[in-house]
Amino acid sequence: MRIFSKYLIVVVVLPVLVFGQAKVGTAVAQFLEIPASAHGEGMAGARVGITDDISSIYYNPGALAWQNRRQFAISHSMLYAGISHDFAAFTMPAMGGVVGVSAITLYTGEMEETTPYQPEGTGRTFSAGDLSLGVTYSKFLTDRFSVGVTAKYLGEYYADVHAHGWAMDIGTIFRTAFKDIRLGMMLSNFGPDLKFISQSAPLPMCFHFGAAGEIINTAPHRLTLDVEGSHPNDNLEKFRAGLEYAYNEMFFIRAGGKLQYDSDLFTLGAGFKIPVGAARFAVDYSFTYMRHLESVHRISVGAEF
Repeated sequence: MRIFSKYLIVVVVLPVLVFGQAKVGTAVAQFLEIPASAHGEGMAGARVGITDDISSIYYNPGALAWQNRRQFAISHSMLYAGISHDFAAFTMPAMGGVVGVSAITLYTGEMEETTPYQPEGTGRTFSAGDLSLGVTYSKFLTDRFSVGVTAKYLGEYYADVHAHGWAMDIGTIFRTAFKDIRLGMMLSNFGPDLKFISQSAPLPMCFHFGAAGEIINTAPHRLTLDVEGSHPNDNLEKFRAGLEYAYNEMFFIRAGGKLQYDSDLFTLGAGFKIPVGAARFAVDYSFTYMRHLESVHRISVGAEF
């Protein structure tokens, strides 16, 4: 009860203390904010209180402790303007908890070089890309409370200009005794400023908090709701909510909405898991409707064994 009381105070008070004004355009490494998983994005990325999937390594590393099998997943996002975004992760029980590794890449493809003196092009091309490599450890502190930490290497590569740095994600899950509701928190992208040439700028650090629980949980049907808010260091507070309907834990339909996001509006998704012997293979798809940009499609495949 003491742990729960302290947890509740942090969830309620901290968002009020950190309330501030938008500082759009002040943080670098924005690729870290792009959703990594079709499973998660089908619920509008509202996953801070969900504990059943490897995508927790991105949405809340504290949730990985609740998973007791080896898992891997890869995800591909088809973004606007031909930009490619990819995510891969592997987790396994070890060292008294769960350990994992993950990678995120963003690649623009080749672009034609222009200059003020050659606006029609120089005949040369260049590319831009981003990279994040993470190592995660998650474990139980009590039978209802878990914590997880991800340490990440960051790299941004723009033509012949490079920047390197590091960041951490710290997440927790508390499973209450009331209807099995889970309370989740995560501080993402905590780390020093990233320096380009002679100037530095902060990372897109963000505090996420929310709760998840089952509206329906009578076999073979399950309906899960996750509602959460976040406070980024470069924007105003944001909110999102997601639903997942599961039939026999094999077929899934997902939907979610986002509030106060720059362009994202709502998401839809679907997926299925197929048992093959002792393993289960999964395929997920999500669709994100954007206000001012082209809609985004994501596909993820994975397995647990």
